[in-house]
Amino acid sequence: MSVNNSSKPQYKQNIGTIIHSVAMILFFLLSANTQAKPPILLSKHSAWWKTQNKPTPKQGWDTFTTNIKKYHPYIHQQVQETGSIMFLVNMRVNKKGRVDFAEIWDSNTTDSLLKDTILQAIKYNSFTPYLSTKGKRINENTLVLMEIPADAEDLITQPQDTTQPNKAITPSRFLGGDEAFREYIIDQFVYPARCVNASISGYVLVRFMVNRNGLVTHCRIKESSSKCPEFSVEAIRILKACPKWIPAKFEGKNIAAWFEVPISLSVQ
Repeated sequence: MSVNNSSKPQYKQNIGTIIHSVAMILFFLLSANTQAKPPILLSKHSAWWKTQNKPTPKQGWDTFTTNIKKYHPYIHQQVQETGSIMFLVNMRVNKKGRVDFAEIWDSNTTDSLLKDTILQAIKYNSFTPYLSTKGKRINENTLVLMEIPADAEDLITQPQDTTQPNKAITPSRFLGGDEAFREYIIDQFVYPARCVNASISGYVLVRFMVNRNGLVTHCRIKESSSKCPEFSVEAIRILKACPKWIPAKFEGKNIAAWFEVPISLSVQ
């Protein structure tokens, strides 16, 4: 009897330990399942240069960015010291205008504190929903361009901007990288009808300036296909209509600098 009595409490203790362990496992599983998971960015919604019907702060971008600089002196200081800061934000807005998910997709800053502050501000504010061309709400995430601009006088191109040694400059680039720029060219380029009918492939080398604010200016043709001069005209058009780039940097500050890009398309 004494053996049986001593083993019974031990049996209960073991059962209690097992139940506790199972409960802890279930708790961790439930906790993991309730955490927000980043939605998939569909290719059809990744064309950030198409801004129509994209989510915007309900108070407008100007008020939104002004308030950020007003209530976060550190961000205002960084913008004034380095120049405009741009973000591509991967975000999704729910039916109530709240941001379900947001992450920095690309930016011209590596400052993690600044990025975290921006994301907190985005999630704190209400946004308009993402709409289709027919005006219906799209329950998917998309890329949204956000810019915190510097004061106008800080964006004026200075003579020394374009004379810095190339090795010392961090070159300008298209938000999203080379692949995004290639997609922009293909998406926006209207191939000249005469060249299509004659099956003429086109090539052009364009030189342009990206100013301190990321705007493309001073487009010039350096090389082009002699058989299809219309190709050069179209290349200039889409570059002038190009959305903002990440400006070049010198010693941590935005500067205006020249950039060259070849565009080569063929008739299939």
